[in-house]
Amino acid sequence: MALTRATRPLLVALATTSAALAALVTCPSRAHAQSQESAAARRASAALEQDYTHTLVSVNAGLLSLPAANVCPRSRTSCEKGETSFSLGVYNQYRIGRFGLGASISWAQSLLSGTAPGAAELDREHDRSYFLVEGQLRYYGIQSDKWVWWGGVTLGAVIIRDAWTVVTDREPAADTAFVGPRAATLSTEGLAPGLAIGGEWTVAPNWSLGTTLRYASWFLPTEPVQAPTGDSASLSGRVDMLEFGLLVAYRLAL
Repeated sequence: MALTRATRPLLVALATTSAALAALVTCPSRAHAQSQESAAARRASAALEQDYTHTLVSVNAGLLSLPAANVCPRSRTSCEKGETSFSLGVYNQYRIGRFGLGASISWAQSLLSGTAPGAAELDREHDRSYFLVEGQLRYYGIQSDKWVWWGGVTLGAVIIRDAWTVVTDREPAADTAFVGPRAATLSTEGLAPGLAIGGEWTVAPNWSLGTTLRYASWFLPTEPVQAPTGDSASLSGRVDMLEFGLLVAYRLAL
């Protein structure tokens, strides 16, 4: 008991000293991190206001529409006019003054899936997705305290994937893993030049919210690709595309 009572003040003193040392180490680290963050925020604000060189990374979600396209999901004699898909994209830009040069990757999935020709017991279904890789040149023509507005041109490639599945693909009878996709697929590639406009609203030194509107003309093969099963690609020839999106962007000064 005497040893315990004697060592108790020593243990308390050691604990207090350790806490004080930890606070001394942590406080400068936090202060340094906050100082770096504030400096980065100031540089980002100055880059936007004074057209300094900086980079911009944005993520956008929206709707991709083919308003006048002849979409033929079941056969070349059974076509529908137009289609709308949900799209997601990532854009990375290097900006010098009022000009921005960057590239984007976007993916879209058709909101509708339909039946496909075949025996009734197969319960065949068809769906379609899009993959775009594009370069983009922007000019920031209008700039205010919080808002910037731009226009630009795009050039890239589009890949359209048509997939046909049967009921056993979607609801396999066993958990056996097979090699390869569980669908019959066709891929159609084409060139995609276009135009784009948009605006961004600065909500924080490094962050902004915005909107984009894009038009592109897809140049696809005039004859649709055929599958061994007798199915054919849904789209062919020239197709007009419109995309509206909302974005979140992060700005980093160089």
